[in-house]
Amino acid sequence: MKFKSFYLPKDIYIFVLIPFKIIYFRQIVNRIGYNTLLCRFEGNNFTNPADESFIVKLNKFYKASTFFLVKIFKDPNPCMIRSLILYQLCSRNNIKASLVTGVNKKKDVLTGHSWIEINGEPFNEDKIFISNFTVISEV
Repeated sequence: MKFKSFYLPKDIYIFVLIPFKIIYFRQIVNRIGYNTLLCRFEGNNFTNPADESFIVKLNKFYKASTFFLVKIFKDPNPCMIRSLILYQLCSRNNIKASLVTGVNKKKDVLTGHSWIEINGEPFNEDKIFISNFTVISEV
């Protein structure tokens, strides 16, 4: 049975896995800090390009993590945890990906955003939106 872009029961593991990943990364970021976590990722050298089947899988994880972060965990800014989940999925599959963090200042308000890039292109991100951010970290 197909539900949106998910095939059930084949993809049910995504809906089971994502809440645990969200809790895990929230705890890690709270315990050691985002910058320390990024330092742990530095030096990783993934070599495989993302093929179409992996992009489909990554898109499912993107949609599921966004759903859980926004609807269940009520996180108004899901980008950091979602990007960590997607980056970990890429790293575990030896897919060449970058985890990018940027900041933007408008009217004395500093905002941040995180995203991943696959094959040098932002994944599921509006290029105009992210062009407003100054990249402060890229792993």
